[in-house]
Amino acid sequence: MIKRKTILQWLLVIIAIFSFRAYQQHNLSSGIVPSFNSKTLSGAIVSSHSSEPTLIHFWATWCGICQLENDNIQNISRDYRVLNIAMQSGSDTDLQAYAQKHDMKTDIIINDNSGSLARLLGVKATPTSFFISKDSQIKFSEVGYVSTLGYRLRLWWISL
Repeated sequence: MIKRKTILQWLLVIIAIFSFRAYQQHNLSSGIVPSFNSKTLSGAIVSSHSSEPTLIHFWATWCGICQLENDNIQNISRDYRVLNIAMQSGSDTDLQAYAQKHDMKTDIIINDNSGSLARLLGVKATPTSFFISKDSQIKFSEVGYVSTLGYRLRLWWISL
């Protein structure tokens, strides 16, 4: 029989995890996504507003979880609109080299080295993802790792 103390310890761990996640997400933007236009590493100008479902994903080159998610983001970008925003990750040249080394599409990467886009959306941790509907509403936000299936299901849901 499991000891009462062990159950209590696990319950406290679970509460701590959910409390930490709630703290990370409490300042994130909600409602209509703030309007911004930015240049990708490939030179294209992109907008936060679009007539198609969009994933706005904040990450960093030094973030281990972000590196684990990289393949998920690249996979999703084949079927959905993605703005892949790098925070505090160096110059455009540094990001270009990182993207090439990790087989990342540069036409979706935005360098937010100053942190202005992160502040605009209330991002304090990486990775952070916003799922934006066709009418520019933030439908979901997530801090931490999301699987490819998790991204696909959320984007599919908001495209209905």
